[in-house]
Amino acid sequence: MIGLHGQIGHEPPEMEGSRSGGHAVSEYTDEEVSIRLATHPLLGGEQPVDVGENVHVWVLGEVYGFDDVSVGGTEGHEPRPRNVDSTAYCADLYEHYGLEFASGLNGDCVVLVHDEQAGTLSIVTDRLGTTPIYYARTDDGVAFSTDIEHVARRPEVETEFDLGYLHEYLVYRRTFGVKTPLVGIEELQPAAVSTIDLDDGSMEVERYWQPRYRPFEAPFEEFVDEFTRTFERVIDEWHRNDLRYGVLLSGGSDSRLNLAALGSGVTAFHMADWMSREARTAERVALESGNEFVFLKRDPNYQANALERNRAFGNFNGWFTQGYASGFEEEITSRVDVLLSGMYADTLFKGHVIPTPSYSFGSIGNLTLPIESSVDSLPEFIDWLIESAPSDDNLTLPSDLRSVLEENVYWDDGEIVHHDVRYGSLDDLVYTSGYFPLTNDDDVIFRNSLRNMLPYRTPFLDNRLVDISLRMPIRYRLRRNVINAAIQRLDPRLASIPHASTGLGLDHSFTVDYLGRTFTALWRKHVMGETPPKPHLSNGSWINDAELIRTDDFYWKAIESRAELIEELPFVEFENVRECYQEHLDGENNVVELYTLLTVLTMPTTEELANMYATDDRTDDWTPITPPGGSR
Repeated sequence: MIGLHGQIGHEPPEMEGSRSGGHAVSEYTDEEVSIRLATHPLLGGEQPVDVGENVHVWVLGEVYGFDDVSVGGTEGHEPRPRNVDSTAYCADLYEHYGLEFASGLNGDCVVLVHDEQAGTLSIVTDRLGTTPIYYARTDDGVAFSTDIEHVARRPEVETEFDLGYLHEYLVYRRTFGVKTPLVGIEELQPAAVSTIDLDDGSMEVERYWQPRYRPFEAPFEEFVDEFTRTFERVIDEWHRNDLRYGVLLSGGSDSRLNLAALGSGVTAFHMADWMSREARTAERVALESGNEFVFLKRDPNYQANALERNRAFGNFNGWFTQGYASGFEEEITSRVDVLLSGMYADTLFKGHVIPTPSYSFGSIGNLTLPIESSVDSLPEFIDWLIESAPSDDNLTLPSDLRSVLEENVYWDDGEIVHHDVRYGSLDDLVYTSGYFPLTNDDDVIFRNSLRNMLPYRTPFLDNRLVDISLRMPIRYRLRRNVINAAIQRLDPRLASIPHASTGLGLDHSFTVDYLGRTFTALWRKHVMGETPPKPHLSNGSWINDAELIRTDDFYWKAIESRAELIEELPFVEFENVRECYQEHLDGENNVVELYTLLTVLTMPTTEELANMYATDDRTDDWTPITPPGGSR
């Protein structure tokens, strides 16, 4: 697997599958530190790269370039030369700037610098912490890894479940900030240089960047100009004529922008269970842009098989189902060398992480208004987190969610601390904590599974585009659409193709688009009666998991096979799970609780910790039920 494991004071564990899939593996051990790194050959040459006789540099991931802060703006950005790999590039930056080079680093990467003479190992995380590093202190050092399971399984690391943070995960599908559900294991800070003293294992952390939301008042068209120009530049710097490019293509606009910027010669992949409305839209976009369309059809057991297939990508962030493309690895890697997606366009340039009012009209549906809900204090921020929780906590967990949040979100020395990550103001907290660090979003499984397949990039996470987002007024994100406008500039043909959700092209005003989206959804649901071939299928890209649980017995079989494991755990009873499941069968929507719990139960660490919690007075009395579509 792609990844990084290291240890100060002990030998590192073996990396599973380190030679599989053509991954390039680097191993380094001296008297003080051991490092093992596996990456794609396209993303790294020989590692480490030496700077002089005593300094060694490693890079996991990809460095896009370097921001010269003395120049400022996108004009101060120097792209990494195409003939220089990321590790050699960072070694050169270190030779010129020392560790201060971190403040100008642009990329999706982790950089390690081992200075033998100083007796230190410095770990540099990129601005958003896109590749989280988990670590734990040991008696004589520090263990760290891109995989929390590797840290937890180290014999010198003692851990157990932190029930408060585990509660957060079961409700939100992730924990916040640098916290994890395992005691003594945390993430390294994003946008920071964490320097470990190899003699005593002490760590000094220096932050080099914080997201600061500073809206700039300018006409929307000026933002469209800058965004389009910058996006083109990001893609042009990355594109190489000798590589085959693939795009994960939906029927919407975000991934469509990738095709508009790349042009022809691209393979467009679309995943679905049938040739749905969205699949047909994606096919039209691909063909009209002059690109190949590949339909990746999920088989009936795709979700069930994901339980085993995606075990390695969890890290207590997201569901086992969210390694969406992992079942199509052979089809994808046989056709392309690198892959793009439109992830995080909604987060950075639309209203995904902005508090907005939403109203339920029962069976008719929900209506979200494109206006901002004011958050003027930390208690209101916590209220918003509680109200926006996708779960109603139907598993009857032993901790109180509000108390956990209140203990972890507070003012300190003029800054706001949110699960040990600092923000300069309330606005910074509200508008940026949804992606700083990136593990505050719940898609790490998706990213990890793709990055293990082949070099993968989300263009929207480039520093230059993040900076534009931090200057864009909220009203433009809620009531305009810079993505649609950029597609119109780059390829009007693609902009004219109706969005799969709205039934309208991308070249309409926001008002028309918003009303079209709302009324089209109502029309399709209540008048046209569009019905997929099976209840758990949809006209979008994803399965209707609520219906899948009701109509397929895979979920209950998985739970039943883990009944003893559940009874050994301190945070849930099997009877509570049975009741939650039965309520779901009876019409409640408990997908979040059910899927998140099952994700936890598939993790090897859970089984190991369960043995520690097991007691002789555990009851084996539980009520069997007949799952849907099956019999006992």
